[in-house]
Amino acid sequence: MNIKAGEVVLIRHFSGTKLFKSIVLESLDDILSVKLFEEIALLNCSPGDPVVLGCELENEVYMGSCNLLDIDKDNNKLSLKIDNYETITNKRLYERFPVSFYADVRIGESQKKNLVLVKNISINGLMINTKVDFPLYQELKFEIHLDVKLHLKASIIRKSKEANNFEYGLKINYTDVNTPKVLKKLILILKQEQEEFIRKMKDSN
Repeated sequence: MNIKAGEVVLIRHFSGTKLFKSIVLESLDDILSVKLFEEIALLNCSPGDPVVLGCELENEVYMGSCNLLDIDKDNNKLSLKIDNYETITNKRLYERFPVSFYADVRIGESQKKNLVLVKNISINGLMINTKVDFPLYQELKFEIHLDVKLHLKASIIRKSKEANNFEYGLKINYTDVNTPKVLKKLILILKQEQEEFIRKMKDSN
C-alpha cells in the first residue's frame, strides 16, 4: 500500500463513535503523518493506541492496523506507524480484520471487568491491547457492545510487552452454536461500514 502525501484516508479510533476523514501530510516507509478534517479533540487518544487506517488505491480498498506514535492537537495531526495492511475486497472471515474498539473482559468466574482495546478480530481469534498483565494461556470472557452485542470466550496464546501496555493474541473458544453467526455478522457490518465510508469519501473529493 503505497500511500502518498495528499491521499485522503479514513481513521478509526476506539474513543470515537464515528469514522474520521483525514489527509496524509507526509509518508515515509511505514510512518504516516495525517491531519483530521474535524477537531482532534473529538478523540481521546494517547501514544500506543491502536488505530485503523483505510484508503482506496487503484480501485482497491485497503485497511491497515496502526499504532499511534504522536498527537499534535494544536494542528489536528496524528503520527501513525502501519503494522500491516491488506485489501478487504475479498477478505475471508478467518483472516483478522483491523478494528479499534473497547471490550470488557473478565477472568474465569470473576465479576471484575477489565477494559481492553481490540486491535483486530476474525472468526477464529482476536488481538487486544491493555495495561492489565494477564497470564499466558488464561481464558478470558469478552463482552463486546457495538452494532450487535456479543459474548466470547478466548484463550491467550501469545503475549508481548509493548512500551505502554501488553499485547495479546487469543484463540476463540466456541461454546454456543449461535456465537459464530453473531461474530460473522459483526465483522461484516464493520467491513461494509468502513468500505462504504472510504468509497463515499473518495467520491466527495
